[in-house]
Amino acid sequence: MKAGWKPLLLLVLIMLPLIQGCGTAEGGIAVRELNQLNVVMVTGVDYDPKHKKFILSIQTVKPALEKGTAVSPETVYTTRATGDTIMEASKNLRAQTSGKLIWFHGKVIILGHTLVRENVMKEVIDFFARNREIRYSSWILIAKKTAEEIVTAEPNSEVMMGYELNGIINNQSEWGRTVVVTLKDLINHYSDSYVGFVTGQVNKSKGKGGKDQIIIADGVVINAFNPKQASRVSVLSKKEMQALRIFRKMAQQEPELIYSVSLGADADTKYNTAVQVKVRNRKATSTIENGRPKIKMELTLDGTVLESGTQLDLSKKETVARLEGDVEKKIIADMRLLLTRLQKKDNADIVGFASLIHRQHKDYWHQHKGQWREIYPNIPADISIKWNSMRNGIIRQVKAGEKE
Repeated sequence: MKAGWKPLLLLVLIMLPLIQGCGTAEGGIAVRELNQLNVVMVTGVDYDPKHKKFILSIQTVKPALEKGTAVSPETVYTTRATGDTIMEASKNLRAQTSGKLIWFHGKVIILGHTLVRENVMKEVIDFFARNREIRYSSWILIAKKTAEEIVTAEPNSEVMMGYELNGIINNQSEWGRTVVVTLKDLINHYSDSYVGFVTGQVNKSKGKGGKDQIIIADGVVINAFNPKQASRVSVLSKKEMQALRIFRKMAQQEPELIYSVSLGADADTKYNTAVQVKVRNRKATSTIENGRPKIKMELTLDGTVLESGTQLDLSKKETVARLEGDVEKKIIADMRLLLTRLQKKDNADIVGFASLIHRQHKDYWHQHKGQWREIYPNIPADISIKWNSMRNGIIRQVKAGEKE
C-alpha cells in the first residue's frame, strides 16, 4: 500500500501545471464560459472609397445560461470597426468587445451599396470563402444604402435584427418577387466570369409611429463578365424578379406567383381575376443554327384561381381556356421584357444561357466562350407554355331558403 501511492503522487505533480493553466490567457486550454461569448448573428460590410477602408458592423447576442430562455434586448450588442482589409476590421472589433466573437451561428451577411459598385468584391468574397467560422448557408443581401444602417436598425417585430431578416427571407417562397442567395451560391457564381448573379435588396424605411421598417424586395444584379473591372450593378423590379423566377428555379421550393388579368363579359366591362401560378416543369434546349445559338424554353404550369369578380362562368371550358390564354400572354410578355433588358442593357446572363450551351454544345462553347459577351445579347429565345391544370375554385352559392 505504501508503494502504491507514489505513482499516484507523481501523476498529480505532472498534471498540476496543466490544471493551473486552464482558463488562463497565459497557458493551457483557454476555457470560456457562455456569458463570455458574443455570438454574431448579422454581419454588414461597407466600403469607404475616399479613405479606402472597409467598415465591418456586427450584431451579436450573448447565449442564454439556461435552456429555453428567450433572447432579451439587454443581451443584444451592436458595434463596428474599420480597417484596410476586412480581416483587419474584424480584428479591430476585439478592441471594443469584451466577449469572444463567434461567427458559427451567423445567419445573414449584408453588403453595402457602395461596396458592390467598387472593385473590391473579390476581396470580400475571398475573405468569407476562407473564413472557417462563416457558414456557407448564410444569406446574402445587398443594402440599398449602407449595410451598417440595416445592422443598427431597430427591429420591428423581433428582439434582434438577425431574427427579423431571417423571418422575412423565409417568407419569400410565399411571395416570389425577390430571391436571396446563400454565401455558397455567391462564391460559385462570382467565380464564373461568364455569368452574373442576383440576390435580394434590403432597405430601411420609416413605418407607422416612426419605427424602422425593414423591407427585402427587388433584386440586385451584379455582372461578373469582366472581373478586372468594377462590377456592373443594376436593380430588377419586383415584376422583373417574378419573371426571373419563372425562367429559373432559384430555390428548392417554387414560389407562389400571382398574376392578375381582366375577364369581362363584354368589351366595356372588366373584372380582375387573380391566378396563382406555380412552375411544374421547365425544359430548356439549345440549338446552333448558322453558327448562332438559339434557345427554346417549354414551361408546364399549374394555376389556381384565388380571386375573381368576373360574371363569366369559370366552370365552362371556353372560359378556362380564355383565362389560361390571358395569363399565358402576360407571363410570356414579362419574360421577354426581362430578357431584353438583361441582354441589351445589362449584358448579364443570370438566366443560365451560358451553362445550358456549355452542357449541350461543348465544342461550340470551347470555341466561342471568348466571344460570349458579344454572343449573349443576340441569342433569340422561343418561350412556350402548357397548362397542366387550372383549378377554378368554384364556390357553390346557396340560394335563399335552400338547405344544404
